Amino acid sequence: MTVPQRRSWQPPVGEKLVARAPVSFATGAADRVKGRRWFRDPERRDIQGELADWPTGPVFRLRSRTGLVVKTVLGVTFLLGVLALAVVADGNVPSGSGPGGAGLGRSEDPENEERDFPVLWAAPGTIARTLPWELDPARRPDTDITHLVLTDRRLLVLGGLQDPRDPWEEILWETDLSTVATVERRPFSVGGRDFRITFTDGSWCRLTSLEGETLVGHLTAA
Repeated sequence: MTVPQRRSWQPPVGEKLVARAPVSFATGAADRVKGRRWFRDPERRDIQGELADWPTGPVFRLRSRTGLVVKTVLGVTFLLGVLALAVVADGNVPSGSGPGGAGLGRSEDPENEERDFPVLWAAPGTIARTLPWELDPARRPDTDITHLVLTDRRLLVLGGLQDPRDPWEEILWETDLSTVATVERRPFSVGGRDFRITFTDGSWCRLTSLEGETLVGHLTAA
């Protein structure tokens, strides 16, 4: 029996497909935020519990700025080093000797790349708050994949299965291109693959893609 090929979404007649690539919310690379991501409002509060219809996801905490944790047990103070910190920080051993980790260079935005790592920055009622939870790899099943699609009219997020037996994709989110203010590459990331989309209402998201060079090239040139 022939296995059906996965059917890619196509825009309606009169709308041109420009580029598409698999994307996810980015992940912190600097020592303090390595392996983590947060969803913030402009007061830097964690808002993931306020996002409509989002399933429960992991709750991360920032690592110590110094790489050390002080713990008191029965009145005796112990100083725990980096290895102990890795245990209480979900088993991720910090990389690199400097604040940015190995091979990352200097951050252009240390407040949001080294000291914190928001991938969603959105006040109530803003566009970024409407982005779908499927962009979060910590919430999305391993069998699912999300694509960012650019047409000559819209920016869309499509969701689907990597299983070739299910050839369907669905639109999870879309916005008119007029709502996109800027798209910027974020070189302070693993492989320089991160990019930030800022909307006209000031909200933004930070995404990453292993195969998104063509897509990001079109977005940053627009």
